[in-house]
Amino acid sequence: YRVTRGEDGALVLTLDGRLAANVGLPPMPEYYRHELANGKTVMETAPTIQWGYLIYLTVLRLCQYFGAKEECQFCDINHNWRQHKKEGRPYTGVKPVDDVLEALAIIDRYDTERVSTAYTLTGGSVTSTVDGLAEADFYGRYAEAIEARFPGRWIGKVVAQALPKEDVQRFKDYGISIYHPNYEVWDKRLFEIISPGKERYVGREEWHRRIFDAADVFGASHVIPNFVAGVEMAKPFGFATIDEAISSTTEGLDFFMSRGITPRFTNWCPEPATPLGKDNPEGAPLEYHIRLLEAYRGALERHGLK
Repeated sequence: YRVTRGEDGALVLTLDGRLAANVGLPPMPEYYRHELANGKTVMETAPTIQWGYLIYLTVLRLCQYFGAKEECQFCDINHNWRQHKKEGRPYTGVKPVDDVLEALAIIDRYDTERVSTAYTLTGGSVTSTVDGLAEADFYGRYAEAIEARFPGRWIGKVVAQALPKEDVQRFKDYGISIYHPNYEVWDKRLFEIISPGKERYVGREEWHRRIFDAADVFGASHVIPNFVAGVEMAKPFGFATIDEAISSTTEGLDFFMSRGITPRFTNWCPEPATPLGKDNPEGAPLEYHIRLLEAYRGALERHGLK
């Protein structure tokens, strides 16, 4: 595949010299041209993705699952932190609440067409405390401040660990509408290898139980755990065939969808600084991703979900 310019100057995607698709780039939003009072950029503090729909607030750029025996094997959040600090680049470990509010005020002011409709609070897992706060209260304080300043302006979402039910209730009380307690990979053996910190601190079965408990708080349709599509084929310990991988992941889809919970997935993008990225630079085969879409659609139909 190559991205080039066609005869009219527009970007196109070609495969072996043949036109595959036209290419569009999201426009630079007006609010990206403005800085916070301290000189930080909106792009650094509150970037938007998905063509401006989603404000992505990575408020904690470190994970307390630390080291080879705890870090998820596909994730480079801690390596990114070390790399940026070494190069002297701006990379705030914990984003101040006031900075987030100021960036959102700029977005709200200049996003006159209301393209941004949701925000996600995300970052590393908290196994002890950050700023003296456990995970639910650390992430929850941002939602509480956002909802107080901009009531109902955006749909609030949080990516966090699968927490006990009382902590999940606090997320909702803080103003969060959608909860993403990501389970990463379905297979029991692979979960223990790929997400050793989650297995150590919570455990796979308890993680799943907490996902179902969260449905009692938010409603099943508002609990959307993510899995990393393709990572179950990672060498040297992943499934050797696409059939095995799809069969395993479909089992996980049926497990959650039978209870009204619809997982989402992100395609595994091998990061070169991670253990799995070093051994699997090309990721999962294209056939896997096509068949996953077929399996996902089939599971939705089986369970009457959208």
